[in-house]
Amino acid sequence: MTTIELLEKLANDLEAPQIKRAHKWGSADVIISKNRPEITRGAVYSASRYVITEHALELSWLFEALRDAFNVQSLLDSCSKIKFFGRLANAANRFLFKNTQVTAQTLCGAVLHEAFAIHEELMDGEFEFLEIAVGNEFADDYIDECIKTGFIGIHKTIEFFKSHGVDLSHDGS
Repeated sequence: MTTIELLEKLANDLEAPQIKRAHKWGSADVIISKNRPEITRGAVYSASRYVITEHALELSWLFEALRDAFNVQSLLDSCSKIKFFGRLANAANRFLFKNTQVTAQTLCGAVLHEAFAIHEELMDGEFEFLEIAVGNEFADDYIDECIKTGFIGIHKTIEFFKSHGVDLSHDGS
């Protein structure tokens, strides 16, 4: 299967009453957890990007599935994966910040929407990244929402998946 076929399959998986789960994600400078970590001062490495959510295990499953989907065609390398997973984490955090009614389906939908946008950028040769991300920062941290193409709001994400034949508007119960 190609990466886009796997992304489409993941979109269909989000319609399931129960989304799969995995161990908490902690890779590529992103940590997904149910609890806020203790911050230690004086660390040698840049601080990781955290996504704190009650749906940490479902989101971790999606991150693993996206890693595998993008590795099928070797679309990421050791440098680009930091931006890839960072953007996915940013999409999750933007969604969590803007929404009070969060389900595993809608959170994962927001992140998967961002993954579709990244895939398109990769195919068009527009996915740019620095080989060194000072302080674990990159352009997505500062880009205005009006020019983003992936997750920019839950209504647009629901519309995006509806156009792919997937209904994320249910509550997942």
